[in-house]
Amino acid sequence: DLAEVDRLAKLKASRMKELVFKKRSELEEICRLTHIEPDPSIVAEKASALIDSGLVDPFELLAKIEEQIIKAKDEVLSRKEVTDRIDKWFAACEEENWLDKYNQDDNRYSVGQCNHINLKRAEHARITIGKIPGICGCQCHATERGR
Repeated sequence: DLAEVDRLAKLKASRMKELVFKKRSELEEICRLTHIEPDPSIVAEKASALIDSGLVDPFELLAKIEEQIIKAKDEVLSRKEVTDRIDKWFAACEEENWLDKYNQDDNRYSVGQCNHINLKRAEHARITIGKIPGICGCQCHATERGR
């Protein structure tokens, strides 16, 4: 019976570690996508050692990670407007770079397969580039209002 209890305790600890790692990975992914630093006090190796030693209740650790996930998601929502504008700006910059390379290509007017697609993209890129000052201006105003 004692061996069975010990086996079940180890199994429980193993499952809790898996759950903690899964939640920690979720937190790290959210933080990575939004350029937020996750709480370093709950790194995977440290969490594993704490659970193994019995110094920390795995349920409390899980609750703490869940709390951090909620805070990170709230931070994502509060930054959404800014990050959307930054994403648009990056996309516009990529189009500008593509258009620069396209304009330097001596064969851009040659008849070839899919050339009409490049012409459409160039037209779209010119329109997008024209919007860059507006995107940047709106971003500056939004940032100032946020302060």
